[in-house]
Amino acid sequence: MNVSGHSLRATARSTRGMVASPHALATAAGVDVLRRGGNAVDAAIAANAVLTVVYPASCGIGGDALWLVYEPKTGEVVAYNGSGGAAAALDAAHLRGEGLREMPVRGAYAVTVPGAVRSWEDVAARHGTRGLDELLAPAEAYARDGFAVTGVVADYFALNEALLRADDGASELFLRGGLPRAGDVLRNEPLARVLGAIRASGASAFYQGRVAEAIADTLAALGNPMTVEDLARHRTEVAEPLAIDWHGARVYAHPPNSQASVALMVLGALAGDGAAGDVEWTHLAIEAIKSAFDLRDARFADPRFMRDDPARWLTPEALAAMRAAIDPQHARARRAAADRGGTIAVVAVDAEGRAVSLIESLYMNFGSGITARGTGIFLHNRGAYFTLEPGHPNELAGGKRPLHTLSPAMLLRDGLPEFVYGTMGGDGQPQTHVQLLHNVYERGMDVQDAIDAPRFVYGRDADSAYADTVKVESRLPHAIVAGLRERGHTVEVLAPFASMLGHGHAIAIDRGRGSLAGGSDPRADSLALGL
Repeated sequence: MNVSGHSLRATARSTRGMVASPHALATAAGVDVLRRGGNAVDAAIAANAVLTVVYPASCGIGGDALWLVYEPKTGEVVAYNGSGGAAAALDAAHLRGEGLREMPVRGAYAVTVPGAVRSWEDVAARHGTRGLDELLAPAEAYARDGFAVTGVVADYFALNEALLRADDGASELFLRGGLPRAGDVLRNEPLARVLGAIRASGASAFYQGRVAEAIADTLAALGNPMTVEDLARHRTEVAEPLAIDWHGARVYAHPPNSQASVALMVLGALAGDGAAGDVEWTHLAIEAIKSAFDLRDARFADPRFMRDDPARWLTPEALAAMRAAIDPQHARARRAAADRGGTIAVVAVDAEGRAVSLIESLYMNFGSGITARGTGIFLHNRGAYFTLEPGHPNELAGGKRPLHTLSPAMLLRDGLPEFVYGTMGGDGQPQTHVQLLHNVYERGMDVQDAIDAPRFVYGRDADSAYADTVKVESRLPHAIVAGLRERGHTVEVLAPFASMLGHGHAIAIDRGRGSLAGGSDPRADSLALGL
């Protein structure tokens, strides 16, 4: 609920198209593409590319991207998997032989092949109308000429100062004049040159030649055997989304290796509880999230290595069993692995009815903490989500994609997009999805009210190895906090609009009136803007 009784910012409204993202410059770049006749896929790529420059802690061309695209020409939702695999010569046995029992969270071993750039090219070829030369021009300009640091980005630099100082490339790029402050102008000229090469030659300029060699050489010096061949053989995969029927609509999520179907499990299990009181519903949602995470942690992986069809967990029988196992009065203790993921989300809709939910990420802030020599590129640490447990479906293996937190999503009614949404936040992503849909469809909130509303996140902890804690904003009504504690939850109260609660963005499509309504998150530098 929105305790203020009204939106904290104006709901964006338009008729012909809309983009929402966590940074105004990125949203503006996307809307400019729409204004010049491009479509939602074109707009999403332009916005994402700008974010890789102006939001360097959360995303970058050294990271991965997962997509859902609704294509009006076919009437289908398509999932695109722009995540990369581990180096062919790296496996769990190698790391166990070095005495490791868990995947390193940072550093070279956590780096997998970055998939975002290839996905831009591949998705644009299937659905777009513009080439990367045009779409990446604003990003190159910001990298070359500079951009003004926002308060949110300055905070990310301050929180990660030690990590940045440990890498010579990062220190040279961003710390020569001390920690960047809000209002400082930053440039990343090496990254501008890479973006210029991609504009000129396409994704091959990233996956072959100078850039690929720089990535491989940098990692080799630190012990990761990734080769230029590993990079060159990477491809975007096309997949069929998972979906459930929910309140007369159909909710879509990216299939594994994405965790996105966690949200489908929770929504499906609680489909009959939408009218429950705030305390009861919040408790049920947290307990359902725990159960879904248990299943994710045990079974989810690169689909080539999974032993189960994920659709089996979304059957009415499986969802009913999940709901029946929840104790309505008592919290279940759970050993929850800590999560510190960052990430960005971009959502876009165009006048033809095309809709995009795109999530792109370095995983944790500044990813592995490693910049590829001479490129200005931070390499992600997505491999940190592998396990070293022998025989586990998500055990590290050469060429294998790790379990992924990136969770693009959308809701269709009568076969047409009605609510297109996404969020950053690691393990918090499906949790925010559940709360957004609950707020809009079961509490009757406007899209901006639903994003503004105080929310919770389970299991995310930046300071400890494990966390069985529910974090809530101080704006959450005291009765809910007290009710959770009475049921045995450990509750930590955070500052209002804490970034740990995620940066959600959404576009609601009102077909009856022919208009769009967009919401953007006050927890970031977000903007929803339409034509």
